[in-house]
Amino acid sequence: MPHKPGLKRDLAAERAARKAATQQARLVPQGLPTVRPDQLMPSPENGRKKLLKIDELADTLRTDGMNTAMTVIPPDVYVELYPQHKEAVEARVAEGILFVVHHGHRRLAAALKAGLTEVPILVRRDVPSLRIAAIQENLQRMGLNPIEEAVEFQEALDEKDEAGKQLSQRELAKRVGCSQTYVSHRVALLRLIPELQQAVVDHWLKEQQLLDSAESPDSAGARLMLPVREAATVYARLRTDLQEAFVRGQLSTAQAAAVSKLPTGQQAIPTDEPADDCAAITATELTPAALPEPRASEPVQDTAAAAEPDSRPTSPKRPAPQRTAETPTSSAPASQAEAADTSVATAEEPRGVIVVRSIEELALSIMDLLDESEIEELKALLAP
Repeated sequence: MPHKPGLKRDLAAERAARKAATQQARLVPQGLPTVRPDQLMPSPENGRKKLLKIDELADTLRTDGMNTAMTVIPPDVYVELYPQHKEAVEARVAEGILFVVHHGHRRLAAALKAGLTEVPILVRRDVPSLRIAAIQENLQRMGLNPIEEAVEFQEALDEKDEAGKQLSQRELAKRVGCSQTYVSHRVALLRLIPELQQAVVDHWLKEQQLLDSAESPDSAGARLMLPVREAATVYARLRTDLQEAFVRGQLSTAQAAAVSKLPTGQQAIPTDEPADDCAAITATELTPAALPEPRASEPVQDTAAAAEPDSRPTSPKRPAPQRTAETPTSSAPASQAEAADTSVATAEEPRGVIVVRSIEELALSIMDLLDESEIEELKALLAP
């Protein structure tokens, strides 16, 4: 039986290998030399001791590849510049290292984490000072200001792929290696008026130590500066006329923060609230009426007699009306018997001041305080 072509071949594996090679070729810029990431070693003189956001950068490299080549130095050139690292470099060369990374330590760490098989490199042999060159590279790497980033993000969000689909903010953030909040804050800056956008740029320049103090206005006052977060979460939510009012000084920072929480249709410059109808009443301090002096009771003559309980029958007592500060008071006339009874009763139930509002109420109060015999005595004393 003749042997058929293709037998004993793993065609699926071959297709997967070709696809992976094509993918890797797409991820690496054409025309530049490439090496495997494990053939590169970080520089012992790297000034960046801690590498940040490696995971985010690795996600970006998996989808879009490494668009910027890493600058590397041959080991012999590196040892000539830094002989103190000769043993460490030679030990790594014995393990298969071909170059020492000069610029691109974050990209190297992310490439290893992303599992890239090739990375682009740019080989340098004439480096006067690696340290000065590294400082120059970091200082001269002028990034986009927040407004320029906002424009780029918005244009990327507006683009459509072959299927007519647009990226979401979350997908774009993953592609570029930042957070979704970072993207949303930048895009929100595009809703600011030009004066406030310039305030955001000026704040960014100040943070980058690129804003000369001599550029600040002399007589017009201090330069307006806004951090990105405050500009995106407060002022970008205001209507255009309210943003202009803030620039003119008609809207304070506290008022802008309060108004920005309202729907656009309800936003307005806050005005002082008019005094309510009760202002005249509450403004005048009310002087409380003086409380009447309690009725003095005669001193107890016999202590033992005062301690004995009163055996006379008493009528049921009703609670006396509550005294208020607004009503006038007067002392009710009482007989000698009533005064004696009051002096004895102070140990158990002292008799207070009777508040007089009407004659009927006075009569009821007296009936509550006195028993029947005392009432008859009082009637006799009041009789003409």
